[in-house]
Amino acid sequence: MQSSRNFAGAKARRTAMDTDRSFSALHLAYIVVEARRPEMWSAWCDSMLGAPPPSQLSDGSQGWRIDDAAHRLIVQPGTADDLVATGWASRDDAALDALVARLRSRGVPVTDATPAERAARRVKRMHHLRDPEGNAIELVVGLAQADEPFGSPLFPGGFRSDETGFGHVALVARDLEAMQRFYVDELGFALTEQLETKIGPLNVRARFLHSNARHHSLALMALPLPRRLHHMMFEARDWRDVGAAFDRARRLKVPLSLDLGQHPDPDGTFSFYGATPSGFDFEIGAGGRDIEPATWQPLQSSVTSSWGHRPQLRLKWMTLAAILTAPWRHRRRAAV
Repeated sequence: MQSSRNFAGAKARRTAMDTDRSFSALHLAYIVVEARRPEMWSAWCDSMLGAPPPSQLSDGSQGWRIDDAAHRLIVQPGTADDLVATGWASRDDAALDALVARLRSRGVPVTDATPAERAARRVKRMHHLRDPEGNAIELVVGLAQADEPFGSPLFPGGFRSDETGFGHVALVARDLEAMQRFYVDELGFALTEQLETKIGPLNVRARFLHSNARHHSLALMALPLPRRLHHMMFEARDWRDVGAAFDRARRLKVPLSLDLGQHPDPDGTFSFYGATPSGFDFEIGAGGRDIEPATWQPLQSSVTSSWGHRPQLRLKWMTLAAILTAPWRHRRRAAV
């Protein structure tokens, strides 16, 4: 059963920036990851998503489609097996101009992309910046369209990727409050929901942020994990495609983290979680509900799922390993 309430005092603590979000309304355009074995991503995108063969991009990376855009997932070869960058699109040039000007006026370093960088991402415009924990952010306009309409034999209903972007991304946050302040105060996101709960021995703190009508396009999760990226979410239009994908994942022996379940309202997403070829998680779901950004009041919750989403052995082992190695990683970061 859901346990949510209006987040006390949230409206009073909103900054003056919240009264004018003309520069905001970002949506998730693409995710860039680095992989030791890109060929395994080819197999995963084919067998799990039914995606067309990837495009070969000018910087040596590969781009996969889940809709009519040129790409939504970009994989480049490397050793990190982790996030490289998130691409966030403004609705038009004027909105991007306003956002970049505002960031620079507030002392946030923003650099213009080179023509080669824009060509590699297949966007008309791109600007670089980083969040407080060093995660690269690419602000873009004009992501190119693919030459052919998208179609997937494994997701006949297709994926949701409208003006709210595609799916969402969940980042691991070492300093949750600093990360939230940056994305809200500087980039114009707003708090949808605050989660404080305990799963086994692990205290879980998370912030779900919206930048449009999607319940959240960005999640920040204070977890003792070594990677920057916790999971990326693909939202199907038909819940039956999610059930079929879950059966397919089990048949293909994809390591699962959480079995089928449903997040509580107001999110309501029906989904499951498993491991990508790089070790961080994916979520495949459907049925996420929209919110009204202009009038939304943040919620506080202590429940992650209304039903299901039972932790699988992989997640239990990962949780135990994270708890045991967290002090060592903390000392190592402090010494650097």
